[in-house]
Amino acid sequence: MTITDERETTTGAAGGTADRSSKARVWRVAVIALERYALVLLGVSLVVLFASLEGSRDAFVSTANIRTLLGNQSVVALIAIASIIPLVTGQIDLSAGPVAGLSGVVTAGLCSFYDFPLVPAVLVTLLVGAVIGLVNGYLVSYVGVGAIIVTLGSATLIQAGVSWFSEDRTIVSGIPDRLVALGSGSFLGVPTAVFYVIVVSLVAHYFLSQTPPGRHLYFVGANARASRLVGLRVEALTLASFVASAVIASMAGILQLALAGSASPQVGPNFTLPALAAAFLGATVIRPGTFNVPGTLVAVLFVAVVVNGLTLLGAPSWLQPAVNGLSLLVAVVIATVAGKRRAAG
Repeated sequence: MTITDERETTTGAAGGTADRSSKARVWRVAVIALERYALVLLGVSLVVLFASLEGSRDAFVSTANIRTLLGNQSVVALIAIASIIPLVTGQIDLSAGPVAGLSGVVTAGLCSFYDFPLVPAVLVTLLVGAVIGLVNGYLVSYVGVGAIIVTLGSATLIQAGVSWFSEDRTIVSGIPDRLVALGSGSFLGVPTAVFYVIVVSLVAHYFLSQTPPGRHLYFVGANARASRLVGLRVEALTLASFVASAVIASMAGILQLALAGSASPQVGPNFTLPALAAAFLGATVIRPGTFNVPGTLVAVLFVAVVVNGLTLLGAPSWLQPAVNGLSLLVAVVIATVAGKRRAAG
């Protein structure tokens, strides 16, 4: 073989290697994009499907149905956002749903039983939520009790307190008209509740992704020991995450009261599973492997579209809890498998 042949062979081999490297890079980018937006694409596909099927077409695309779907998911979306803040630090809060239920009952009770004006009633409710978050966070952070035990216990106590305060009755009278108007109103055809969710979501997303305390929460969740070694106040950050979670959950409860115009003592715990399902499912999209606000909102809408579309097609009433439970299981399995794959390099 001549020198020229050897150079051509070397150049050809280098070119082949470059081509393979380029194809691998493109493939890797495509896989990452698919991983980030798979749930979005699946959700859009389901919207097209339900808007096309004869059994669901007319009702699914109706303005009333879209408004109802968005309005009904507003409370779940807020509680899901509340849930991801402790999850970011590696803790779980099972009391977010009951706190929301308690908040609706407290606001309604203060206005109805004790003639509180609306603003003081709302402030007292938010304070009650903050105190619950403070107790949960203190027991988890400084006493060292597991978050599941603490929040499960507080959820049970909260539900007992709700039953005592409301005497197990739905509060329907004395709800300020101004509050009900906020829940039932709309702007540009969109329920006003959606705008409240957008505002809270933007604030939470900015805080978690753009501010030093928000990024510190992620550091604590990734490695609490290393975070402590670099000087982060792990206990205080964890406690603060529970307080923030409880306050946002309280906002959700007040929004639920505004939407329903009444406060039921049984409604709170029903939000726990849908919110956690959305939080975990949301961690598989947009920023896979990370609890994030945009992914959580995508997950809330995805589950809502699935349940709404299948319900219009005549699915039974047990469908919604089944979808929420399946979403939670699938999300946890995906997160576990992805975590093992990343650990294996």
